[in-house]
Amino acid sequence: MATRGLSADEIKRRAQIAFDKADARKQEASRAMEAEQQARDAVLQKTARLRALRLAKEQADAETAAIVAAEQAQVKADQAQAKADAKAAKTKAASDKAAKPRKTALKTG
Repeated sequence: MATRGLSADEIKRRAQIAFDKADARKQEASRAMEAEQQARDAVLQKTARLRALRLAKEQADAETAAIVAAEQAQVKADQAQAKADAKAAKTKAASDKAAKPRKTALKTG
């Protein structure tokens, strides 16, 4: 900046304007950095919240899957028991039927 031919007041005024501009840029940069940091913090908080929600959902899904698997296993066990009971009843009925004629044959003989 050329200062030849300018009065001391004009030089001071120009210097003050330059200083004020530099100070304004510095403050604006500071505000921008603060806003950027707040945005980063917001993203980190949101990420942490979403991660916690995802983990909770995965845990709930795992618990639900375990309950469903246990119920399915119980149903299969009940079906197997019912088949075994039916087979035992059928075998007993056949055995009783086979034993009846013998008893009547023994009584008549």
